Amino acid sequence: MIIPPFAGVALVEFRDRIELTPYYWIREFVGLGRKKVTEVGPDPGDEMRPFFDAMMGKGEIWVIAQWQRFEDGREEAINLIYLDSKATEAEARRELDRWTEFTNKSKDELLRLAACLKDPEDALDYIEERFPDAKFGPPDSRSRDEFDVYQARLKVLGGMQPKTADLVFKADTAEKEENRQKLQKEAVQAFFAEMAHKWTEDEVLAWQRSNPVGSDWMVEFARVFQEPEKDIEPINYELAFNWLRRKYNLLTAEELSDAILIATGQRLTPGAIKKKRERLGLTTKRSPGPRPNEEQ
Repeated sequence: MIIPPFAGVALVEFRDRIELTPYYWIREFVGLGRKKVTEVGPDPGDEMRPFFDAMMGKGEIWVIAQWQRFEDGREEAINLIYLDSKATEAEARRELDRWTEFTNKSKDELLRLAACLKDPEDALDYIEERFPDAKFGPPDSRSRDEFDVYQARLKVLGGMQPKTADLVFKADTAEKEENRQKLQKEAVQAFFAEMAHKWTEDEVLAWQRSNPVGSDWMVEFARVFQEPEKDIEPINYELAFNWLRRKYNLLTAEELSDAILIATGQRLTPGAIKKKRERLGLTTKRSPGPRPNEEQ
């Protein structure tokens, strides 16, 4: 289990959910080197070890490594490619160039490659993991609808992680870079504390090693852990997550009440729904009341 050192916490929109999620800075590297066969491959005792030794011999082979380096200098291997024992240095360098070119491909380029495969699902999973469909940071405040939805989502997730959401908002609006970075680090600490019910003991210890949270936030962690776990408010969540996606902003109050019933199984009056979306700062494009006759 590896918990990397986190640089901050952001509101992230995935395809099927929104979360307050920690993120980290990494760089990717690809390198080439010679290694003894006994130092690479399956672990001793693995059933594949004899086959690996039989194929590679007992000398040295060329190895291409792809790895990540985190903000604190920690490194983690992603892929190891073992070249045939008879491969020359020129062949190894050509393979290195090919792998480096592949690593540098954009999401659009990888999607075009995936279209050539007979069964692209696995390839698409790889691409989604490498380029998650997530949006970090607030939209431009001039994009009124998107900006209002972003603020609404922070408020909704603030019901579960209020201090984290508050620090994310302050970091987003900080004018000085040093203040923004300080607030982002504090948001990491708040996230740790407010997720107290979610961590296993091993994860808590790993988090503390990678992301020192300080005594104040350890006290906050203990306080949250002793309190009942908070649940997200489903109607608020549905409004914030799908306000634009499902075009709730174009519905009349009565239509919105019906749509929320279908989505959540909970019925609220049009007036109650109106109060909820106003508290979230969501602006409807419809006036109260039924649609005009010409639209029916």
